[in-house]
Amino acid sequence: MQRAVNQVEKEWMSLRNEEPDYDDTHIKFLETLWGEGFLSPGGGNEVDLIIGGVDLNQKKILDFGCGCGGAILHIAEKYSASELMGVDIEASVINRATRLAATKSLERKAKFQLIERDQLPFKKNSFDVVFSKDALIHVPDKKWIFAQIFRVLKPGGCLIAGDWMTWDRGYRTAEMKEYLDAEGLDFHMSSLGSYNLDLIGSGFVSICLQDRQEWYLAKATKELNSLKNDLNNKIVGILGYKEAQRQIEVWEKMIVVLESGEHRPGHFSAIKPVSA
Repeated sequence: MQRAVNQVEKEWMSLRNEEPDYDDTHIKFLETLWGEGFLSPGGGNEVDLIIGGVDLNQKKILDFGCGCGGAILHIAEKYSASELMGVDIEASVINRATRLAATKSLERKAKFQLIERDQLPFKKNSFDVVFSKDALIHVPDKKWIFAQIFRVLKPGGCLIAGDWMTWDRGYRTAEMKEYLDAEGLDFHMSSLGSYNLDLIGSGFVSICLQDRQEWYLAKATKELNSLKNDLNNKIVGILGYKEAQRQIEVWEKMIVVLESGEHRPGHFSAIKPVSA
């Protein structure tokens, strides 16, 4: 698929010497499948499950890897947070999130900022909550980013996140390699067990973990059916026939590793101690 990159994005990516994962065409495809502003599955319902019982009332919230803003705008509309800041490393998604906030008249409440990879340019103890939905998969060094998140959280603050993960067996099968090659994205999958150890090592306490593999296996199966049937003409119109067929093949390969349990999305939450 040819990448359509705007001038702002070209300048930013040239500084980082890499292409974006999400150009405008890819964004339109994923939003068609997963909903306006979302680059990963589940929409607002999945955001609510990640939040769980965490009180967001009058809290200052950072969304790490905010993508096109779907999650943070859902939070802005449904919860009584005082401030919301979304950060991401790609200009294309920040531009899209900013436009969506304006269309929903939420631009004063929800702000978006372009950042350098794996950096959080905020002062220590800046946020009550750090939220992340399916963005940590793009971070190679989990310990580093958890240290960054720990630093910007206020004492007693909470990290709440969902991510695409793998199993705890410590090896990668040929089927997973084939799926990741088909995706062509910078995926660095960790596991719930590894996340638990990294969170503990970063100083977090009260860690809760939840496996979501069964949920996404069922959902991905429905998504594949939609790609082949009711959404097919629309997807072909967005991507072209060849790329639409390639995406169908990606979903087929993904379902193989979901069925085996090697690909297993999950949720987790953790607290920065009050004494930290």
